[in-house]
Amino acid sequence: MNAVRITANVGIELHGVDLRSPLDSNDVALLRATIAQYHVVTVRDQFLSGAQHAAFASSLGPILSSPVQLATGSSNAAVSTIEDTAQRPPAGFPWHTDLSWTRHPPALGLLTAVTIPAFGGDTLWASTAAIYDRLTSRDRDLCEHASARHIPDSTLLESVQRHHGAEIAARLWREHPGVEHPLVRRNPITRRRSLFLSPLYTQRITGPTGLDGTLLQRLNGMLDDPHVHMRWRWRQGDVAIWHETSTCHLALTDHHPQHRVMRRCVVGLS
Repeated sequence: MNAVRITANVGIELHGVDLRSPLDSNDVALLRATIAQYHVVTVRDQFLSGAQHAAFASSLGPILSSPVQLATGSSNAAVSTIEDTAQRPPAGFPWHTDLSWTRHPPALGLLTAVTIPAFGGDTLWASTAAIYDRLTSRDRDLCEHASARHIPDSTLLESVQRHHGAEIAARLWREHPGVEHPLVRRNPITRRRSLFLSPLYTQRITGPTGLDGTLLQRLNGMLDDPHVHMRWRWRQGDVAIWHETSTCHLALTDHHPQHRVMRRCVVGLS
């Protein structure tokens, strides 16, 4: 494998790897270490089928079923398709990390580009490890002893209701009323600290006496710093893998009304 850094703080593009073929244990270990170090890994010209996407994802860890798809009784709950059309605009969710409102959030996210518009539709990732490094010593101490409460956001529930009906949205809310996660996470491979931020789903921060009430607002605001970003311009056949608890991501919606199709799944710890 050859690698090219994308930005100083997040992202690396790999060359010389074929994700359509099974990876041996050494390649899997190297890829996991690369994701841990750079948070986001991209590979061009892979053109994975749905089965190949699932097989590659499974080599990194168990594919987790989406609670939304499970609530609908979908028989293909592991790998899903995101399709934007003129009649079905992109969701336009703000900064988030996937499924942070579940008790055991995923470790990795994976996207495969199936149909890409002529322009627009880029994805941004922000390194929450780089954000942690930029905190004052006082804010680091506050974060180290704090937790955040994550709940399914009203926009998510409205989207579920719009596409699947009120009964499915109500079932999702009953089964996932909210959960608390530590605000600071340590990568199991690098041991580097990062913030588990997810503005779309984070309701509030809880912590020690004297916790600054503006802390969550300040932390979320730091996600907008372009120095902690990478921006990926998709091409058909691209694959992106990212560390969910060391990043937040944001999918732009400026490609509407063009057609865009992405295949996605999330992976747990093996």
